[in-house]
Amino acid sequence: MDLLLAVLLTTAVAVFVAWPFFGRARSASDDDVQLSPLDRQKREAYAAIKEAEFDHQMGKLTDADFAALRERYMLQALTAITSIEKARAKSPTAIGKGAPGHKPTRFAYCPGCGRHIPNRANFCPGCGYALKPLKEAVA
Repeated sequence: MDLLLAVLLTTAVAVFVAWPFFGRARSASDDDVQLSPLDRQKREAYAAIKEAEFDHQMGKLTDADFAALRERYMLQALTAITSIEKARAKSPTAIGKGAPGHKPTRFAYCPGCGRHIPNRANFCPGCGYALKPLKEAVA
C-alpha cells in the first residue's frame, strides 16, 4: 500500500512539473496582440525614454545629454502617435480598432508608463497603475 501511494505521489509530481512543457507555447512578447509598425515605434520610443531617465538618475547621463535624448525620443513617439491618429481618421478599420464611431471602453496603453495593456487587465503589468474603464477615467 505504501509503495502504491509513493508511485501515485511521484506520478502526480512528475505531471505537475512537466505540464508547462506540454502547454501552449507563448510568444516572446508578453502581449496577446500583434503590434503595427507605428505602435511598435511608439512603444520603443517610450522604452528609450524610460531607459534614458534611468541612466540620468544613475548619473550616467549629464543633464544636457538627457534633455537631448528625451527630446529626440519624444519627437519619435509624437511622430508615431500622429501617424497612428491620421491613419485612424482615414480608415478606423484599417488598423483594427473597430467600426467608425466605436469608442473604446478600456485603455490600450497605460497612462502612467505607455506600456500596452492586455485585455481584461485591471492594473498595468509594467508600473502597476490602476486602470479604470474610460467612462470613469474621463468623468
